[in-house]
Amino acid sequence: MGSIWKLNGADIYVDDYADQLQPQIAELNPIDSTASIFHYIYTPDQVLKIQGTVIGSGYLQQIKDGIGEEVTMITDLIPGGITVLMETVSSTRVLVYSQRVDMLQPDTTPVYKVSVELRTAN
Repeated sequence: MGSIWKLNGADIYVDDYADQLQPQIAELNPIDSTASIFHYIYTPDQVLKIQGTVIGSGYLQQIKDGIGEEVTMITDLIPGGITVLMETVSSTRVLVYSQRVDMLQPDTTPVYKVSVELRTAN
């Protein structure tokens, strides 16, 4: 089982984590036939992708409630937490008879595999 992180206050057992940093880009484009210049600036974005396991429908719903919002992600890499924009969440229920991961929840609690895509908030 992976590291236990918190995403929007809910526990997620992270199995896979990847990030991608896109550099800052500035482009100068002439507008029509005038002498003016249009500045098109991209700011750096870091895309984070997490795959893991969530124990319980309550935690899954808590994560899903953060879609489109800035939420806090607490990890073993950044114990103080980081603010991220949650873009997508996809989940699949794992068909198990009994869960033995989160002993504070009943054995019959549903287990989900979750994929989350986040962006660092600027």
